[in-house]
Amino acid sequence: MNTTEKGDKFEDKVLTLLMKEIEDFNTFINPKNHIKVFKKKKYYSRFRKGDIEFDIAIEVYQDKEILNYSFLILIECKDYKGPVGIDQLNKFLQDVRDLSEDNFSYSLKPIMAISSTLAKSAFNVALERGVGLIKINESDGLKWVLNRSFEKYGINQALSSESIFVEGDQPNYYNSSWFFNSHDEWFSSAKDYIRYITGNKSVGLKSQVKYFAKDSLEDIARGILTNVKYSDGAVSLPDLLSHKSLSSVKLYKEVIPSPHEQNLLGSVDFKSKEIFMYKKEIEDEKRDRFTLAHEISHILLGHGQYLNKDSLEENDLSDLEILDNSMIAKLEFQANYLASCLLVPKDQLAKIFSKIYSESGLVRRGEFWIYLDNQPENKMIANNIVSKLARYFNVSKSVIKIRLIGFGLLHDESKEVT
Repeated sequence: MNTTEKGDKFEDKVLTLLMKEIEDFNTFINPKNHIKVFKKKKYYSRFRKGDIEFDIAIEVYQDKEILNYSFLILIECKDYKGPVGIDQLNKFLQDVRDLSEDNFSYSLKPIMAISSTLAKSAFNVALERGVGLIKINESDGLKWVLNRSFEKYGINQALSSESIFVEGDQPNYYNSSWFFNSHDEWFSSAKDYIRYITGNKSVGLKSQVKYFAKDSLEDIARGILTNVKYSDGAVSLPDLLSHKSLSSVKLYKEVIPSPHEQNLLGSVDFKSKEIFMYKKEIEDEKRDRFTLAHEISHILLGHGQYLNKDSLEENDLSDLEILDNSMIAKLEFQANYLASCLLVPKDQLAKIFSKIYSESGLVRRGEFWIYLDNQPENKMIANNIVSKLARYFNVSKSVIKIRLIGFGLLHDESKEVT
């Protein structure tokens, strides 16, 4: 494939995305009568006394009684292996200037669509000159796939335009076919951008994940465990899956991961109600039990209203209690906490802890039942109790430790994970 064919193919890809968005456009602007999309259209420039051709042009007509368009969106497409440089951006800007006739800021909206990255100098000029930027995004291997209605909330929480367009970062939770930024705003679709430039505000998006207090999550777990007639010992995951709210869920075990799934332990597809447990080189029943409980918890908590897909990686298991203000972090915290509640039921934990504590000949001294620091004796006592509880509930010691700390049964001032 030569350079021209490669460029044409990329332009077709960008155009296909635009057309899909515009066909779905449902505002006061009629998509068929008031928005026109062209490829390789030429516009006359009085400065050059000739035509200037643009890769893609979108003409936006706000009033059907007026023949001239109100906004002209001009898109330059660059499918480069390396960074798009300042020279390429300046050439595009010069074309736009020669067409603008001193009306550049108001009616003409330049956008550059790229497949790779921008040189830092080109990025800085793009920001200063109000050039919108589109980065085509390959979605394979995404860790979280946001529902359409929550994309904008998700990206506004975390994305840095420089990290995306200059450094080439790809967040593992963003699933749109592109990253689209203009005037320091992120857009999840072409229609959102057109609404923005025409002053027609988007329909308000939900911006908050439903809040569940820890006590509420404990109550949810208690109700489910009562329903499946849990009594003691390790919680049966097949029993959990028999619960009426999970009866339609399909579970696939020992799934051979594709190349982009190598780091995944498990995933859930909310639309098809399927959970996938991936085959790993090192078998670990406790790890697998938590992974499955985590994905089950996402379903139980109704996270399908925010996500299309979720997946869990090995390194996520070391961050079970990390919580920041992002939507994803809140969802993951809720799923992690409910999974812990399901696998280590509060009432049974208190009962077995008391039994092990008494049988170990321990007597509570002071404020804490178990005090863990770096002294060998305290480490031995803590490890002994945590290990016995981990075996009883068939979960990792880290899960037990988090549960004990949460109930005030263990105070940890050590520098190590027991």
